[in-house]
Amino acid sequence: MKRIIVVDDDKETREIITFVLSRNGFEVVTAADGRQLAALLEVERPDLIILDVMMPGLDGYQIFNRLRHDPVLHQIPVIIMTAHAEHIYERISVDLGAADHITKPFHPLELVEKVKGLFRMLSCEASWDEVK
Repeated sequence: MKRIIVVDDDKETREIITFVLSRNGFEVVTAADGRQLAALLEVERPDLIILDVMMPGLDGYQIFNRLRHDPVLHQIPVIIMTAHAEHIYERISVDLGAADHITKPFHPLELVEKVKGLFRMLSCEASWDEVK
């Protein structure tokens, strides 16, 4: 079972995402901010992090930047979530190295499809690396 950490300061958003991902076979743990995420990452390594951008304290891009510069955590794929609808934010996420980007509000099943697609892609890449 794939383990996902969802980081969002909005409790309702965390609950909805947890519900829909759990119903689709994923194990979900949540964090309300960067500090809670850091505490979780001390004890576990998820297969994916879904990270909101607009949060108090460290924003999602600052947290993402720290993850990318950490020698242990840099390979964990991250899906960036943001309420910013402007295309530039999707471009920023991709340029920074996010695995994907989703704009709020979104249908929860859209996120499920993105997560499943990401894991399929990562599985294919791993299989391809074995062939090489």
